Amino acid sequence: MVLKPPVEPMLAQARETLPPLCTSPGRMAVQPKFDGFRARLLTPLRDGDPMLLQMRRGALVQDRFDDLAAAAQSLPAGLVLAGELAVLDPTASSASPPCNAA
Repeated sequence: MVLKPPVEPMLAQARETLPPLCTSPGRMAVQPKFDGFRARLLTPLRDGDPMLLQMRRGALVQDRFDDLAAAAQSLPAGLVLAGELAVLDPTASSASPPCNAA
């Protein structure tokens, strides 16, 4: 399967209650909610193609994140990573979204 942007994000769904542990198929994981920007990183399929960083609504912003572009060079070709872009500050009580990302 080849994914090309825009890749639609999986969005969370509100629930009144969580199912009891060990009753859901697979494993249930809980993580803190960082206040950042939803994004997908797509590594190139072919040499010479660019790494793409797509925001939730489809905007491509890889030119604003040189550090991610450099780190993505060591990832396998054709990989899609979905996550939250946030700046972690060890002195702050929470994470912040990167400035001017969207």
